[in-house]
Amino acid sequence: MNAPHDNHSSAPERSRVDGVSGSTPDRSLTEAGFDALPTQVAILNTDAEIVYTNQAWRRFGDENGIQGPAHTLGVNYLQVCKSSDDDDAQTAVAGIERVLREDQDEFSFEYPCHGPDEQRWFTMRAIRFPFRDTEFVLVAHLNITDRKESELRVATQNDEIETYNQVNTLVHDVVDSLLDGVTRDEVESTVCDQLASSHLYGSALVVAPTLDGDGLSVREASNVDGDAWVDALGGDRTTLPELDTALTDATVEAVQYLHDAPSVPDGLKDVALDGGYRSFALVPISYLGHTYGVLVVNALRPEAFGESERHAFEVLGETIGYAINAVENRRLLFADTLTELELTVGADSTLTGLASAAECTLDVDGVIPSPAGLHCYLRVREAAPSSVVDHAETTEGIERTRILEDGATGGTVECTLTESPLRVLLDSGATVSPVRVTPGSMHIHAVVPPETDIRLLVEGFTMAHPSAELVAKRERDRTVRSVEGFREHLRTTLTDRQRQVVEAAYRGGYFAQPRQSSGGELAETFDIAGPTFHQHLQAGLNKLTGLAFDESRH
Repeated sequence: MNAPHDNHSSAPERSRVDGVSGSTPDRSLTEAGFDALPTQVAILNTDAEIVYTNQAWRRFGDENGIQGPAHTLGVNYLQVCKSSDDDDAQTAVAGIERVLREDQDEFSFEYPCHGPDEQRWFTMRAIRFPFRDTEFVLVAHLNITDRKESELRVATQNDEIETYNQVNTLVHDVVDSLLDGVTRDEVESTVCDQLASSHLYGSALVVAPTLDGDGLSVREASNVDGDAWVDALGGDRTTLPELDTALTDATVEAVQYLHDAPSVPDGLKDVALDGGYRSFALVPISYLGHTYGVLVVNALRPEAFGESERHAFEVLGETIGYAINAVENRRLLFADTLTELELTVGADSTLTGLASAAECTLDVDGVIPSPAGLHCYLRVREAAPSSVVDHAETTEGIERTRILEDGATGGTVECTLTESPLRVLLDSGATVSPVRVTPGSMHIHAVVPPETDIRLLVEGFTMAHPSAELVAKRERDRTVRSVEGFREHLRTTLTDRQRQVVEAAYRGGYFAQPRQSSGGELAETFDIAGPTFHQHLQAGLNKLTGLAFDESRH
């Protein structure tokens, strides 16, 4: 549309306005000025024939493969536009005709004119003007690509900011929902519903791995058939590499331009494209190294998930994970009755293999989930910790071992387990303590939250570890300790001086940031040396934190 042409045009490049131009063999000053413009300019007579074009117009024709002479003199501009089925060409026809009929003095509109290797936008202006008792129309095509690209960048940034704000609003709503005593199902449902109702997205669902770790299940879905989504993957997380990565590495993954994505199975493409979706994000729901599942967000835009948007979803996923963890811990904390499980695992676990190799007994004093795996604190019995560390270095599934307490026949070792039966239990919301590992077997005591499907949990546990067996299951009433009872326990556990030093440090602002009292100042209060103060403080804090984390003391 930018430079109409006709294969039969043979008019000279100079003006065809008979008796009007007054031109001489040399170019006029006006023509030289028009040729200096970077904007394509043409002049039409009252029949819409092109009677003049400037150098920029002719150059555009040469560069874009125009048929016929690039000057296009003698070509009927409106006829060429009318022969096009392009909507913008028809808009130009209607506007120029109004100017030719003198319904309006000028007309302008913006339109795209993309080439094979670049995107371009122009503004066309048509202005009627008289010259020596004859009416003409000047048509100019101004390249506005720089401005248009700037506007598109601003619009994209505004969309990203709006999205970021919407996701942040969701984060606040999820956190607020904790105050209402919600369940995990309600947390996930709230997120899916709000995302599905957003104009930026179309639907959302939460999928989670089955207890054996290989399959997939749908937990919540809004405005999408979650079962069809999972069925399209054959119930296998590895069928979609981005999903497997999100679950394994707890990173936000995105699939843009869905129709061309080679990693997406055709069945899933059909499900998504039939719903009008062109991209989706996979947001891990994780907390403290445990991934509960993945939030799938479907978008109508083909490139919907930029860097800032992914960061916002990363925060959302972590917040949902925190909310789920808090809900499950609260269920366990306020339950009137608890379910205890006694489980054994044979020689196919990492720790039983380690105990066999080191010929010792290992008590798991504590387990802390992290993205790297499970940080375990092992009490070594009947062997030197150095022997355990030596064997751990050659045991598959164990990383980052170090000795915390050394002795000839016992001590404490810290290690990271990349694989462990304990993970299945922890992922279900259970607490595990005590855990004893002997050569060839592991004995686990677990407390699971109320309403846990014990049968499903045990089935998943035994599928992941075929040698596992449920030895006992029992219900017990929760032992409630009053605040005064805890304080009495604390008084009997700490020495008088330890209790005095810890309380003085607390009330004196020693733990504040910045500190309100130094260790030396507090030591003077008790007329003791600074190192002695710190010894009492460390001993008291060790006992205090032990009351919080050591199940054997409760």
